[in-house]
Amino acid sequence: MSESYTAVGMVEFNSIAAGIDAADQMVKTAQVDPLFFKTICPGKFVAAVTGDVAAVSASVNAGRETHADALVDWFIIPNLSLLHIRRCRRRG
Repeated sequence: MSESYTAVGMVEFNSIAAGIDAADQMVKTAQVDPLFFKTICPGKFVAAVTGDVAAVSASVNAGRETHADALVDWFIIPNLSLLHIRRCRRRG
């Protein structure tokens, strides 16, 4: 894993179809790597990406804008320890 992986961003949607479409836009918009894309309960979808802070911010914003009508919540954690990202990859 590159040392430039210093941020994590996550976007939650209340529609699986909207979440999949937004996740596709997220990885096409910026150079990020997926941590996970998955359903979390019936009808909800979460997309999580990692990369440098600027790329993650652009990716999350793209996901939010793609299906704002289905957006539940989102966050970006900048300057996260690489140890945490590695642990998330193992669990995802």
